[in-house]
Amino acid sequence: MRRVGYWISEKKKKKLDFEEHRERFRNAGIDLIQIDLNQSLETQGPFDLLVHKVTDLLATAIDGHQPSQRAVRNLEVYIQNHPETVVLDPLDSIRRLLDRYTQYQRVSTSGIMKDQRCMIPTFVELNSTDREENKGKLARAGVTFPLVCKPILAHGSTYAHQMSIIFNEEGLKDIDPPCVAQSFINHNAILYKILVVGCKQFIIQRPSLKNLYPGAHPTIFFDTQEVSKADSDHPLNAVDYATLENQPTKPDWVYLDRLGQSMREAMELDLFGFDVIIDSQTNQYGIIDINFFPGFEAIDNFFGILLEHIVKVLDANDKGELVNGRLKPPPHDPASMNILNQLNLEVRRSSENQVNNLSWPSMMSPSPVIDLSPRSLEKSLSGEKSCNVYIAGNNNVIAGAADSGESSNKA
Repeated sequence: MRRVGYWISEKKKKKLDFEEHRERFRNAGIDLIQIDLNQSLETQGPFDLLVHKVTDLLATAIDGHQPSQRAVRNLEVYIQNHPETVVLDPLDSIRRLLDRYTQYQRVSTSGIMKDQRCMIPTFVELNSTDREENKGKLARAGVTFPLVCKPILAHGSTYAHQMSIIFNEEGLKDIDPPCVAQSFINHNAILYKILVVGCKQFIIQRPSLKNLYPGAHPTIFFDTQEVSKADSDHPLNAVDYATLENQPTKPDWVYLDRLGQSMREAMELDLFGFDVIIDSQTNQYGIIDINFFPGFEAIDNFFGILLEHIVKVLDANDKGELVNGRLKPPPHDPASMNILNQLNLEVRRSSENQVNNLSWPSMMSPSPVIDLSPRSLEKSLSGEKSCNVYIAGNNNVIAGAADSGESSNKA
C-alpha cells in the first residue's frame, strides 16, 4: 500500500474534504494520511508522495509568524531528508507565487511570451506613496490609466484580494504600497480561469471587470472574489453588450488548453490555476493572475482526477520516468479539452442577445450610487478611501457621483 500524506487548511477542508475520499484512495492502493505539520513528519511517515496547500503558511512564515515558521520547517526538513518522496508541488515553485511581481516576471521572461498571441499587461512594482516617484515608474514601465493596483502579497490574507482601479494621476494618492500597478486592459467583462491538474486543464468562464476608460473618476476599491465568482451580479461586471461596438471575441479553446500546459512548464507546478483575459482591441490573451491549489471544487470528480494523477506520478516515479519530479505531458489532443461551464447567468437579467451561444444581460437601467469601498482589511485601506461610484446608463463608463450630471459618454 502506497502512502500519500496531505495537508490543507481548515478553511480549504470545507470545500475539499480529503477524508471523505479515503476509501476511494484505498481502493486504488493508496493509504491517505492527514499530516500534522506541528509535529515531526519522521514519526508520521514514510510517505511516497506529499500533496499540500501551504501557501498561507509560507506567507505568514515570511511575515514572522512563529507557528507557521515551525510548520513550514517541519515540512522542509522531511522533504530534504527524503528526496525519494514526490512533492506536489515543490515549495520553491510555490514561493514564486506569493509575490505578484515575481509571478509576472517569471511568466514575462518565459518561452510563453515568444507567442505573440499571449502577453502580460504592463506592470511595475511600487514601494512608495510619493506621487512623483510613482508617476516616473509608471511612465518608464509603460503602465497606462486606468490601472489596477494589486497588493504585492498574492496569498495568505484576505487583503490579497483587495484591489483598486485608478483612473488618473490624481488617483495615485490612493496607492497603498507595496503593490503592483498594472495597466487595465478592456476585455468585455469576461475572464477565463484555467485550472491545471497535472497534464489536464479545465477551463471556466467567469464574470470580470467591465470596460473602463481613463478620466476624472475617483478610485474604485473592490474585492476580486466578489466580482468574479460564478453567480456574481456586481455593478463592476454588469455589461450591456448591445452598446458595445465590437462583440466579445470567441475564445480559442484549443489555445487556452495548450496555454495550460505551457504555464505548467513555466511555473513548474502541477496543481494551480491562472486567469486569462482577451484584449478587446488586439485579441491577445493576457495572463493576469496565478494561484496555487485554487478552487478545484469547481471540477466535478476532482478527487477522481487528482487520484488518477497521483497514481500516474507514483508509477512513473517507480520506473524512473519523472522529469524534474513531474510527468511529461502526452501529445496534445484537442478532443480531450475540458470546458467546464460558461457564465452562470441564471441570476442575471435575461436577454435575447446571443454572444458565443450564451445569453447575456440586456439593456440595464442605471444603477444607484453605490459604495465600493473595501470591507475591513488586515492592512488599512481606510474608510477615507471609500468612494461613491455611479454606473452610467450605457454601462461602459464609470463616473464619480460628482460627475454624474455630465455626459456619461465621455471617456
